[in-house]
Amino acid sequence: MKKLTIISQKLLTVFSFILILFFLLIIPNTNPPHNFPDDIQPVQIQKKLFPAAKDKMIDMGFPPTTGSPLEIAQTPRNLNTIQLENSLNYLHLPFLEKLNAQHQIDTMQKLLIMFMQFESISRLRFNRGTGRLLSQSDLEDLAEHIMNSSWYRESLLKYFSNQDYGFSEEPLIRVFISIQAASHFFEIPYPSLFCLFFQESKFFFLANSPTGAKGIGQLTSIGLREVRRLRKNSKMELKLQKTAEYLNQVYGDQQIQIWLNKLGLKTDFPEIFPVPENINFTRISSAFMRKVGQRLVEEGQSYGKKTNTLWYLSKRLRRGRILPNRYAHMHKVFSQMMEEDYSSSQTSVYNIETNILLSTMLYSHYYRYRWRHGKNAYDLPKATRVILAAAAYNHGQTGIRRLLYNLKHEFPMLDFQNLSSKQLSTLLTAHRLKHALRSSIHKVREASRHIRKIMECTKRRTSML
Repeated sequence: MKKLTIISQKLLTVFSFILILFFLLIIPNTNPPHNFPDDIQPVQIQKKLFPAAKDKMIDMGFPPTTGSPLEIAQTPRNLNTIQLENSLNYLHLPFLEKLNAQHQIDTMQKLLIMFMQFESISRLRFNRGTGRLLSQSDLEDLAEHIMNSSWYRESLLKYFSNQDYGFSEEPLIRVFISIQAASHFFEIPYPSLFCLFFQESKFFFLANSPTGAKGIGQLTSIGLREVRRLRKNSKMELKLQKTAEYLNQVYGDQQIQIWLNKLGLKTDFPEIFPVPENINFTRISSAFMRKVGQRLVEEGQSYGKKTNTLWYLSKRLRRGRILPNRYAHMHKVFSQMMEEDYSSSQTSVYNIETNILLSTMLYSHYYRYRWRHGKNAYDLPKATRVILAAAAYNHGQTGIRRLLYNLKHEFPMLDFQNLSSKQLSTLLTAHRLKHALRSSIHKVREASRHIRKIMECTKRRTSML
């Protein structure tokens, strides 16, 4: 009898445990519904995966700058050649040693050294410098990105191997200096601006997309209309003209010329005037193409007589295509004549300095844009703003505003104030972009590819070449 009692107690204990477990399973969950995909969790739960975004800006070079970004020293600090060399020789030394060991193209090495050293020279000579966010590339990272790009492997290597292409380092020098200046005066994280221009045009000042966007920043007629509106703001216009004034100071500076000559880089900088009020959205005329053909014929290129061939070649050239060796002379002649007839004027959208400065103004507008949709306002960190600004610059703010609105509804618990670039990258799926941009799948894929390449370029890396 006692044995049966013990067995009954054990059975009762087991039954009670099963009953409690059953009630735990059927009690409804009072927590907010979990509507996140498997690879994304609410910020409150996954703080280790998605930490609070850091907004701190740090200097890109040495020494630190002081004073207001708009101040321009009328008498730059005097630095003789020996002082410049002593100040710069120890900078980026391990990187340059690896660069010399792995890449044998002399001109490209000089350009990358110039690109990295100018940041420090600008600080030493003019007290002008740029910054980056903590998570962003430094100068060596950006140089590495150029060297590892398909643009370098597929385009520049071919230009360097055949002098008939007429590659000149001067446009790239002007591009590097102009981006650095624009980043300083408009107070934009330098890697964001650098990577935007690199992705838009690979720094080719004659770039012309199938949609009609032109120049290094791929400005469109719509973009220029927005720029004209922004220039009515006195603060924006002041930044624009201060940048132009500073560029003229750098271009005319004797010590800058000495430094470039020491590197073995030849330049003939233009004089920079205040940015004109009216900018021409330049279209190439038939008369210009006939002049190109005439010069080609004069230089022994018989295909210059074929107008249809010239139009075809010019379109491919401006799309970033490399022409076959038999048409290499077209690159040289076409670029030289575009400079003579169009891009030498600051009123042309093809002008290097004008295009970069106006494009930076537009990007700056989106970088500081107050993102909102109706009553919903989105207070976003800088690390996220630089990405959304690049997307809006290329695809308009309406679609990006809609994207944020859709994310707010899809993930009510998402903390926009701490939306890191890593988290945003995970959220930017093709499906969400298609729903936000309301474009064809082809344009959506192009937008996704564009944004991700800029993000990859700006990402901080730890390894070198």
